[in-house]
Amino acid sequence: MKISLVDLQTAVSPSEEDAGFPGTPTFSPPDSDDEFVMMGPISKASGLSIPCLDASIISQDYHLSEHGEDDDYPTESSFNFFRLQYLIVYMAIMLADGLQGTHLYVLYEGYGYSVASLYCLGFVSGAFSSPFIGAFVDKFGRKRAAALYCVLEMIINQMEQHPMLIGLIAARVIGGVTTNLLGSCFEAWLVTEHRNRKFDEESLELLMRDSSIISNSAAIFSGFLAHALAEFLGPVGPFQGAVATTSIALTLVLSIWTENYGSSGNDEVEMSIFSHMRGAFETIKNDSRILRIGIIQGLAEGALQTFVFLWSPALRTFATYAPSTALGIDSQGEPAYGLIFGSFMASAVFGGFIAPIMRKIVSSVLCHGDGILAGQGLDPVPVSVMTSLCYGIGSILLFVPCMLKEDSNLSFSVCLAAFVLFELFVGIYVPSEGVLRSIYMPSEELRSMYNKIGFHHSDVLNSAFVIALVEVAYMILFE
Repeated sequence: MKISLVDLQTAVSPSEEDAGFPGTPTFSPPDSDDEFVMMGPISKASGLSIPCLDASIISQDYHLSEHGEDDDYPTESSFNFFRLQYLIVYMAIMLADGLQGTHLYVLYEGYGYSVASLYCLGFVSGAFSSPFIGAFVDKFGRKRAAALYCVLEMIINQMEQHPMLIGLIAARVIGGVTTNLLGSCFEAWLVTEHRNRKFDEESLELLMRDSSIISNSAAIFSGFLAHALAEFLGPVGPFQGAVATTSIALTLVLSIWTENYGSSGNDEVEMSIFSHMRGAFETIKNDSRILRIGIIQGLAEGALQTFVFLWSPALRTFATYAPSTALGIDSQGEPAYGLIFGSFMASAVFGGFIAPIMRKIVSSVLCHGDGILAGQGLDPVPVSVMTSLCYGIGSILLFVPCMLKEDSNLSFSVCLAAFVLFELFVGIYVPSEGVLRSIYMPSEELRSMYNKIGFHHSDVLNSAFVIALVEVAYMILFE
C-alpha cells in the first residue's frame, strides 16, 4: 500500500502547532528573541557547559521523500520513544554535572591546596583540547564518545573524593577535556540520530526546547540534592551522588542508544582540524563583526567564569559574622552552598523568561515601538541597549562584595542578594547575546562560520577561560 504525503499530513498532523509529522520547515534567523529564552542561562550562570545546537548541522538541507510500501515512515509514538531515549540520559548527565559544581571550592579548600591553581588547570586543558574534540567525536562515534564522557566523569568524581594532589591535578586536566566532550557528543548524537530516523525539523526544535527545560530543572534540583548529600555525607557527598547519577547515564547510553558518526577516515579528521584553525583566522579577518561579538561575549563569559570561581569564598568570608537565622546559612553556620546554587539557577531561569518583556520595555522607552522592524525582524538597537545595561548593572553587582565590611552582620545577606540579582541579569543577557548573533550575522554567513570554526558556546567559553586564567593568576600573585 502506497501512502501519499497528503494522506500522512491529514492523518498525523492536522494542527500546525504539533511536533511536526511530517513537514519540511526550514530554519531562519529568529524574528523575536522569545525562542532564546530558555537556551543557555543555566550553562552560563553555573559555569556548566551545557551544549548548544550546532548551526552547521541545522542548516543542512533536509527533504522528505515520498514513501513507498517498504518504507518505515516515522510515527508519533516512535518519536516519543526517541525523545525519551535522549532526555532521560541528558537529565542524568546534567544532574551529575550540577552536583559536582556546588561544593568543588569547599572540597579543594578543605584539602589545603591552592584552589585557584587547580581551577586554572581545567581552563587550560579545555582551551587546548577544544580544536580537536569535534573531529575526534565525529570519527570515534557519538555514542562511544558519550560513554567515554561518562567513564571519565566517574573517574574524576571518584578521584576528587581523596586528598591526593596528583589525583586532583589529573581530575582537573581530564575535566577540561570532558567539558568539551559534553559540549560536542550529546547534541551531535541527537541531531544526527534525529535525521537518520527521518523525523522532520520541527520536532527537533521541540527536542531542543525539552532539553533546555530539562537542563534548567536538573540544575535547580541538583543544588537542593547537593545540600542534602553534604549534610549527611560531608563535602564529598555531592561527588558520590555525581558518580551514581553518571553511572546511570552510562548504563542508559550503552543499552538504549545507537551509534552514529560524523566523518570517516583519518585524513578527513586531520584536514578538519587544519581547516578549523585556518578557517577561524580567515573568517575573523574577513568580517570584524565576528571578532567584535566574540570579544564582547568572551569578556562577559570571562567575568562569569570568575564569578563561578569566587562566589563560594566570598560568601564564606561574610558568613563568619552573619546571624544563624540569616537566609542561606546552614545549621553549622556555613553558607548552604547547594541551596544557594539552586537559588542562582532559579534566578537565571526567571531572567530568561522575562528577557522578551524587558526588550519590549526598552524598545518602548527608546521610542522604537515593539522593537521589530517590518520585514527585517528584530531592531538591533533595543537589544544592544538592553544587553549593555545588563553588562553594566552586572559589573556593579559584582563590585558589591568589595564595598562591604567583613565584620558586619548584614554583609552576608547583602552579598547574597547581589549575587542572586547578578544571576537574574545573566539570565536576561544570555538569550540577548543569541539574538545579537542572529542579527549581526546573516544566516548564510552564520552557517559558513559554524562550518569553518564551530563558533558555538564552547568556543566562546574557551576564549573566556584564557581571560579567567589571567584574572585568577593575578589573584594568586597578590594574595
